[in-house]
Amino acid sequence: MNLKISLEKPSDQRDVEIITREAFYNQKDLEEKGFGCSEHYMVNQLRKIDGIKELNFVAKINEEIVGHIIYSKAYIEKPDNSKLDCLCFGPLTVKKKYQNQGIGTTLMKYSIEAAKQQGFGAILFYGHPNYYPRFGFVTADKFKITTHDGKNFDAFMAMELKLGYLKGVEGRLILSKVYDEEKHRDEIIAFENSFISRNT
Repeated sequence: MNLKISLEKPSDQRDVEIITREAFYNQKDLEEKGFGCSEHYMVNQLRKIDGIKELNFVAKINEEIVGHIIYSKAYIEKPDNSKLDCLCFGPLTVKKKYQNQGIGTTLMKYSIEAAKQQGFGAILFYGHPNYYPRFGFVTADKFKITTHDGKNFDAFMAMELKLGYLKGVEGRLILSKVYDEEKHRDEIIAFENSFISRNT
């Protein structure tokens, strides 16, 4: 497999949104939420708000986009209201016909190393607890960090990029508002309707 990873270019954006929608769309969300997925909307918005262009990567095989990952700004709000900057990532997408071939793993390893090289201190995010520990993620409660509403669970994970960056830190994770499906429900539906019309 001749897999190449590079920063996303403007010419990649539409294909990235198409494969993201294809990978995440499901009928249950459509019935329960009114939209089949929100991830393609998130990718679109993160390019404008809170997304980090230096950590916005595509994976290609023979110039075909087969995967994508984007990171965003986040911070930990401490009890004294001070803030500690960190990263979140997602969506992580692999084109359906290329799934289970190691592309997601390659994107993760590549992007984590890039984030380290660029001097970021830590990554916190929500993801599958049986998948992400292989990259070095642990549950966020190990660092006494909670979700924005004070909760903890196995899918809420963290990783230090700088040794000791989260040592002694206590607080709650605040993510980009782009990830708030409830807040952006109408915008997501409008984006999806426009997306369909442009691809039919």
